[in-house]
Amino acid sequence: MNISDNIRMLREKLNYSQEYVASKLNMTQQAYSAIEKHPEKTSLINLRQIARVLNVNITTLILEDDYFVQQNFNQQHCNIASQQHITANEIYERLIAKLENEVDYLRKCLDEKDIITST
Repeated sequence: MNISDNIRMLREKLNYSQEYVASKLNMTQQAYSAIEKHPEKTSLINLRQIARVLNVNITTLILEDDYFVQQNFNQQHCNIASQQHITANEIYERLIAKLENEVDYLRKCLDEKDIITST
């Protein structure tokens, strides 16, 4: 899943329409729809506001693992004791590890590009 999928899934789990979320954000449904379709083109402030409306941490929006997004959503909204408890720190740690892996991958790509262009 990606951020767009996460936002849509969380919004739909709450039975919120795009119009409802847009009204809470003081924007048009079309503007909100554009954010939901392409969240990478919006500001962090908008993502934080969306997270507030959906009553989740911003990390819940940006995590790519469907399992952790749903678990975090369930903890924040359903408070089901039988489900695995994932703390905010664990989510942050997993996000940091994922981002560190992406940085390492991008550095390798740059190194390979430098090798190719220097020959």
